[in-house]
Amino acid sequence: MTARRPGPEGERLSATIPAKFRGRARRDAAAFYLSQLAKGVLAGEVSVGSGEQQTAIATSEFVLLEIEVKQKKRATSVAVKLRWPQRPLIRVATSGGVRNG
Repeated sequence: MTARRPGPEGERLSATIPAKFRGRARRDAAAFYLSQLAKGVLAGEVSVGSGEQQTAIATSEFVLLEIEVKQKKRATSVAVKLRWPQRPLIRVATSGGVRNG
Protein backbone atom coordinates (compact mmCIF):
# COMPACT_ATOMS: atom_id res chain seq x y z
CA MET A 1 0.00 0.00 0.00
CA THR A 2 1.38 3.39 -0.98
CA ALA A 3 0.28 6.99 -0.89
CA ARG A 4 0.97 9.32 -3.78
CA ARG A 5 2.23 12.77 -2.90
CA PRO A 6 0.98 15.84 -4.77
CA GLY A 7 3.08 16.36 -7.88
CA PRO A 8 4.04 19.57 -9.64
CA GLU A 9 0.77 19.50 -11.61
CA GLY A 10 -1.20 19.76 -8.33
CA GLU A 11 -2.08 16.06 -8.25
CA ARG A 12 -4.27 15.19 -5.25
CA LEU A 13 -3.05 12.96 -2.45
CA SER A 14 -4.51 9.50 -2.89
CA ALA A 15 -4.21 6.42 -0.71
CA THR A 16 -3.77 3.01 -2.32
CA ILE A 17 -5.36 0.11 -0.51
CA PRO A 18 -5.75 -3.51 -1.62
CA ALA A 19 -9.07 -4.39 -3.26
CA LYS A 20 -9.28 -7.37 -0.92
CA PHE A 21 -7.22 -8.39 2.08
CA ARG A 22 -7.49 -11.12 4.66
CA GLY A 23 -4.56 -12.24 6.72
CA ARG A 24 -2.69 -11.97 9.97
CA ALA A 25 -1.02 -8.60 10.52
CA ARG A 26 0.62 -6.68 13.32
CA ARG A 27 -1.45 -4.04 15.08
CA ASP A 28 0.63 -1.20 13.56
CA ALA A 29 0.17 -2.63 10.05
CA ALA A 30 -3.60 -2.89 10.54
CA ALA A 31 -3.67 0.72 11.77
CA PHE A 32 -1.67 1.77 8.70
CA TYR A 33 -4.22 0.20 6.32
CA LEU A 34 -7.07 1.92 8.13
CA SER A 35 -5.28 5.28 8.20
CA GLN A 36 -4.58 5.10 4.44
CA LEU A 37 -8.26 4.38 3.83
CA ALA A 38 -9.22 7.33 6.06
CA LYS A 39 -6.81 9.65 4.22
CA GLY A 40 -8.29 8.65 0.88
CA VAL A 41 -11.86 9.20 2.08
CA LEU A 42 -10.89 12.64 3.44
CA ALA A 43 -9.14 13.54 0.18
CA GLY A 44 -12.23 12.54 -1.82
CA GLU A 45 -10.50 9.75 -3.72
CA VAL A 46 -9.52 6.23 -2.71
CA SER A 47 -7.09 4.35 -4.90
CA VAL A 48 -7.71 0.60 -4.91
CA GLY A 49 -5.08 -1.84 -6.13
CA SER A 50 -5.41 -5.39 -7.38
CA GLY A 51 -2.13 -6.83 -8.58
CA GLU A 52 -0.61 -4.34 -11.02
CA GLN A 53 -3.97 -2.69 -11.73
CA GLN A 54 -4.92 0.44 -9.80
CA THR A 55 -8.33 2.15 -9.87
CA ALA A 56 -9.26 5.53 -8.39
CA ILE A 57 -12.68 5.70 -6.76
CA ALA A 58 -14.23 9.10 -6.02
CA THR A 59 -15.92 9.36 -2.64
CA SER A 60 -19.11 11.27 -1.96
CA GLU A 61 -19.42 14.16 0.48
CA PHE A 62 -21.80 12.04 2.55
CA VAL A 63 -21.30 8.33 3.19
CA LEU A 64 -23.25 5.64 5.00
CA LEU A 65 -21.03 4.41 7.83
CA GLU A 66 -21.65 1.15 9.69
CA ILE A 67 -19.51 0.04 12.62
CA GLU A 68 -20.18 -3.26 14.39
CA VAL A 69 -18.20 -4.62 17.33
CA LYS A 70 -18.68 -8.21 18.47
CA GLN A 71 -17.10 -9.69 21.56
CA LYS A 72 -17.07 -13.44 21.96
CA LYS A 73 -15.21 -15.78 24.28
CA ARG A 74 -12.33 -16.40 21.89
CA ALA A 75 -12.06 -13.18 19.88
CA THR A 76 -13.27 -9.64 19.36
CA SER A 77 -14.11 -8.37 15.89
CA VAL A 78 -14.72 -4.89 14.54
CA ALA A 79 -16.41 -4.51 11.16
CA VAL A 80 -16.35 -1.14 9.40
CA LYS A 81 -18.40 -0.57 6.26
CA LEU A 82 -18.52 2.59 4.14
CA ARG A 83 -21.03 3.07 1.34
CA TRP A 84 -21.77 5.95 -1.02
CA PRO A 85 -23.40 6.52 -4.41
CA GLN A 86 -21.17 5.62 -7.35
CA ARG A 87 -21.87 8.95 -9.03
CA PRO A 88 -22.75 11.59 -6.45
CA LEU A 89 -25.70 13.76 -7.43
CA ILE A 90 -24.70 17.41 -7.87
CA ARG A 91 -27.56 19.89 -7.80
CA VAL A 92 -27.17 23.38 -9.17
CA ALA A 93 -29.32 25.99 -7.44
CA THR A 94 -31.35 28.24 -9.72
CA SER A 95 -32.06 31.85 -8.81
CA GLY A 96 -35.60 32.55 -7.64
CA GLY A 97 -36.73 28.99 -8.23
CA VAL A 98 -37.08 29.62 -11.99
CA ARG A 99 -36.04 26.73 -14.25
CA ASN A 100 -34.71 27.20 -17.75
CA GLY A 101 -35.68 24.71 -20.41
